[in-house]
Amino acid sequence: MPPANPTRLLASSPEYKGIAQLNIIYEAGLDSESRPILILCANNLPNPATIDYDLILTDEFVENDYVLVFFSSPAKYRPSWLWLLKAYRELDRRYKKNLKALYAVHLGRSYRMIFDLANKITSPKFARKLRYLQRLDELKQLIQVPENMIPKAVIDYDMDLPILPTTFKLNSVTPMPTVSLAFGRSLQDLASLEGWSLDSNPPIPHVVRQLVDHLRGRGIDKEGIFRKSPASEELRMVKAKFNYGDPVDLNAHDVDVSAALLKVFLRELPTSLISVEQSAELGKLLLNSSTSTVQTIFAHKPYALALLRYLMVFLFDVVQHSNINKMTAHNLAVVFTPNLIRIDDPVNNNQDYAAIPSTQEGAMATAALYLKQMNQGISLVEMLITSHCILL
Repeated sequence: MPPANPTRLLASSPEYKGIAQLNIIYEAGLDSESRPILILCANNLPNPATIDYDLILTDEFVENDYVLVFFSSPAKYRPSWLWLLKAYRELDRRYKKNLKALYAVHLGRSYRMIFDLANKITSPKFARKLRYLQRLDELKQLIQVPENMIPKAVIDYDMDLPILPTTFKLNSVTPMPTVSLAFGRSLQDLASLEGWSLDSNPPIPHVVRQLVDHLRGRGIDKEGIFRKSPASEELRMVKAKFNYGDPVDLNAHDVDVSAALLKVFLRELPTSLISVEQSAELGKLLLNSSTSTVQTIFAHKPYALALLRYLMVFLFDVVQHSNINKMTAHNLAVVFTPNLIRIDDPVNNNQDYAAIPSTQEGAMATAALYLKQMNQGISLVEMLITSHCILL
């Protein structure tokens, strides 16, 4: 029997760690607007006869804007509708506010009724963030979740579904150019297009300079800068203008647009600013356990080193205003690390990890590897911000 009146668990407790290992909820990279993607997998829910579901209601979500993908099927064990309503009510307000989109995949009709009822009773605004999706193909049109981060049981379930007519439609979005003049291009290409070189002062793409200048002028004192997301349509519109080469007056937009676009620019570079291998070498250098130099580590990526230097100096300046903006070096590292560090894969730049696992255990191991790399990367980026002079 489950324990009576369970108490909220601490992250350091053995019970919490045991539940965390079930991978009921885990991170799966970033969406196209550089917001963290969280996966909630019903198939990983434990037997309620052995673990009280109340213990799963922890506070370990995220404080930044994020999106949530809920894989509701298959599921051997399903929580009661009363528990779902309780869980919804107990979520702290900031987590509901920071949730920008919820994609519920393979959700049955009865559970849809529960979700709709909860939204009507407690939060009509939240209902606008919820999207019901029948198939994984529909999810792929809205958000790019690495396939190796989707549990195999969910993929198998999707493949066994009958093909039925769908009413799914994409929201109207600002069209993107076939050839971009700003985002998604290599730094070398941008240098050639824009007429700057490594000898320029600074040797930085025009779009980055414009975004940083705007942030220095109007956003460096804003509380939570880089944590909040602007309206998606506004972000796409400004990004499209940069890509078409149209003039952009950033002063006509909130600084959250510039903050988000800076992260998106870094995320969409064909080659990461810092590879996983370079991350390890930089870590050794900062700990004085390596004879390598920064120039040696970035010998084959001099443009990346130039941009990294520029970015770390700027983020250091942001930290100097942390008494106002509340963005410490650690907070900035949490936000920027997923955009800076990833595995460089020349074959498929959208895959940040290994090949698609063939088992559920393999998929969970991939999620654990991603989390481990991000935690290590956060420590590195925090040190680079506070000790940015090592890059100069």
